[in-house]
Amino acid sequence: MRALKATFAVTISSARNKSSDFRPQVLFKPIRKPAELLRAEKTVTAKVAFSAPIVRWLEERYPGGRKDNDGRYVVTFKVADPAWFVREVLQYGAEAEVLEPEGMREAVRRVVG
Repeated sequence: MRALKATFAVTISSARNKSSDFRPQVLFKPIRKPAELLRAEKTVTAKVAFSAPIVRWLEERYPGGRKDNDGRYVVTFKVADPAWFVREVLQYGAEAEVLEPEGMREAVRRVVG
């Protein structure tokens, strides 16, 4: 049997204000800084060294890093979600090495196999 796939499109042709008294939600708290967007009760600090051939690009992406004596670029991440961190590191393949902590190194190893 073939599964059917439905696609719907909605077009808004007009809009109007239904009432003149708008009251913001009491529990609404606007985000004022990027750090407020992604928060966690607990984070882990992890360090990753990226190989010299990709340093120039990574300096733009992660401007807070530092060049190591061997030409690698070391970036410190605050990790709230280990799964995100693994994906972030693995996109660079062999050009990235998790330096610390051991738990984050192991998380990457488990995915790589």
